[in-house]
Amino acid sequence: MSHSDAIHAARVNTTNSGFERVLGHVAAPAVISAARIVTRLTTRGVHVAWFDAWNSTLDQALDDLPAIPGCDRDLYRELTQPTSIRKRHALATENGRPTALISLRRRRRYWEPVAYQSLSGVIAPASSPAALGRALHALGVEVRVEAGLDKSVMELNPRSYWSPDNHRIDLRGDYEAHWSRNHRKNLRKARNRCDAFMRLRIDDLDDVEWCCAQWARMWEGTDAEETVAGEDRRRFWRAFMKRQSADSPIQFHSLHLLDGDRRTAGVVLMCKDGIALGQCIVRDRAYDRFWVGVHMMDCSIQWAANAGHRHYDLGSGQDYKQSWGQPVAGRYGAIFRPRAVSALYRFGLL
Repeated sequence: MSHSDAIHAARVNTTNSGFERVLGHVAAPAVISAARIVTRLTTRGVHVAWFDAWNSTLDQALDDLPAIPGCDRDLYRELTQPTSIRKRHALATENGRPTALISLRRRRRYWEPVAYQSLSGVIAPASSPAALGRALHALGVEVRVEAGLDKSVMELNPRSYWSPDNHRIDLRGDYEAHWSRNHRKNLRKARNRCDAFMRLRIDDLDDVEWCCAQWARMWEGTDAEETVAGEDRRRFWRAFMKRQSADSPIQFHSLHLLDGDRRTAGVVLMCKDGIALGQCIVRDRAYDRFWVGVHMMDCSIQWAANAGHRHYDLGSGQDYKQSWGQPVAGRYGAIFRPRAVSALYRFGLL
């Protein structure tokens, strides 16, 4: 299947008649409900129990399953806590034993793993990748992970998957030599303007709070509704940073520029296996005339290089990343959904 039914639906919806929109409004909920029922009746070997709130049964199941590498169970529990966004928890068992515990957060008309946008590359705790794949297909609901997965996601047999354009900086050499002349000029301009009165602060927990809130303000009201992850990011990152040590295989670090006591820009990095991943990059637009966003990127890249990381991963989306990094492959997004729900997208009813 091509990149995503959602892209196809976007084309269809540009010409949708009023009748089709009304039909979709009426038909889609019925088809989605029916798909879930059919999935439950036709799935063999995997039993899924749904919970609207975290409880002792799920606590025990989490303890029985392998911990996510680099993230202990208590830290993962931070992502399962209630927020203003609806969550549901699916416990998959086979032969009476827990095989996967998939906690989901509502986003638009689909669901996403609670780890998405907080702990890159993670879908859910499971006894094995194969068990996770079986559990995802037994849910009977649409689950999307838009980015951050590695190639092994294909082994989970998603309904569709894609590899978005990612950009990465190789920190092991003279990475600035790869930047355009105009980009280096802008860097010098930003350094001259910001260094005159700003200072860099590293790993202040209150800065993480501000960074997440600023990110939510920057992106609130967009059709993507990605800010549903905001509360989970704030809680999880703060908890993780409190507990991590210098030898933790996964570490989160915050870097913020300040004008006196006022934060002007910030970034939260997830560091793992020699890669610093820019998870949340924000700025105070009141300081745009100082090119503070450019300087924040510059400072975080220099910090990552000095800390001994091999690469700085900018992720996908947003054109500005092309000015900093080289395009790389190997990161994926994926969709898991029943066939009936895919049909709704193909006919423009979702």
